[in-house]
Amino acid sequence: MAEGAAGVVGRALSGKKIIIMFDLDKLQEIWQTITRNKTRSFLTAFGVFWGMFMFIGMIGIGQGFENGMKRNFNNIASNSMFIMARPTTIEYKGFNAGRWWNMTQDDMELLKRQIPEIETISGTVWANNSKAIINDKSTDVSVQGIDHLFYKIDNQDLVAGRRISYLDVAEKRKVCVLGNEAADQLFNPGEDPIGQMVKVGAVYFTVIGIVKPRGNISLGGDPKTTAFIPSSTAQQLAGRGKAIDFIAIAVADNVKIKTIEKKAADILRTKHLISPLDNNAVMIFNLQDMFLMFQYLFIGIVVLIWIVGMGTLFAGVVGISNIMLVTVKERTNEIGIKRALGAKPKVIMRQIMMEGLTLTFIAGFFGMFFGVLVLVLIEQATLTADMFTNPTISFIMAIVGTIILLLSGLIAGIIPAKNALRIKAIDALREE
Repeated sequence: MAEGAAGVVGRALSGKKIIIMFDLDKLQEIWQTITRNKTRSFLTAFGVFWGMFMFIGMIGIGQGFENGMKRNFNNIASNSMFIMARPTTIEYKGFNAGRWWNMTQDDMELLKRQIPEIETISGTVWANNSKAIINDKSTDVSVQGIDHLFYKIDNQDLVAGRRISYLDVAEKRKVCVLGNEAADQLFNPGEDPIGQMVKVGAVYFTVIGIVKPRGNISLGGDPKTTAFIPSSTAQQLAGRGKAIDFIAIAVADNVKIKTIEKKAADILRTKHLISPLDNNAVMIFNLQDMFLMFQYLFIGIVVLIWIVGMGTLFAGVVGISNIMLVTVKERTNEIGIKRALGAKPKVIMRQIMMEGLTLTFIAGFFGMFFGVLVLVLIEQATLTADMFTNPTISFIMAIVGTIILLLSGLIAGIIPAKNALRIKAIDALREE
């Protein structure tokens, strides 16, 4: 056993004793070599520290922006599109340009029938902003007429009660679902709003539910301060027949919205006598394309982060490799004497590589630690930010970072170790 061995741990396995030895003398020798020139070692290790710090920091910040974007769009189905009617811009079949036209519930049935890829289609009727009043309390609300399928596309959390149902729409019931902020303004803390009568505009509605938006994207108004009523009720109160202002469509995940976008526009243009060349009369917003754009953007950001982070880390590794080369040069006599005393090449190589690995790992570990610490501070400072949230790295990414550090340390020691093997005992003694 080598002199200075700190301890021996043994256990029986299949009748044999397995011995694990920890040689503190070896570790102490490595540490003394690293700290022999503190200034040079510090400056070189700082490159690895900064590379890992930048890598962890940029990964976390990129993740924070991605999480913020996902949170903002968390309520809207990513495989959806939205249609609005706009004034015509081209004369067609006796109709002048600038003609206003309205979509109807019949249009939704036609689109659903002729485009089998559609899974969900919902119509919205926008009413004028009104004041909601109950007893001595009031608040301004926007009013939206929706059907029972609305929440499959704009999914909001149900705080209390229930949502608009099929029967509410079919029977044109005077019921409403309030946004959470509107409900807070109208009811006292702890008071049950379900079943109470609220006057919205000039009409009394029974409150059947309270909802809270999951994200910050809204369809026509802020859901937190909106009174949702059945679309048929909104049409009846405004005397608009079957007219609707907004059609929301969702498809299966494996269907591209682009394939049905033109088909839907053509169907509406044909039905409402709009020129086939009038691309402005039917306004279509393709949310799926926007999600894909953000997805490609974040992929590009990740690639850039890896290039910059790994480039900075590689520069630090090159610095450590250089300092190890200098160290090997300075220790020519020591290595030569060890060779003369019978030290095997693998022992010399292992020692040099362990020195590079130790220096790289320590510097990289502190870089990772301070990178995570900065991300925690950034998270605390941006708790209320809408577009930036939870800038952290995953456990898998931390493991990947550790593996990169270990490989970098080994790479940093390969060239110096090979140079050490070229030192001959006789040359070292002659130099002495």
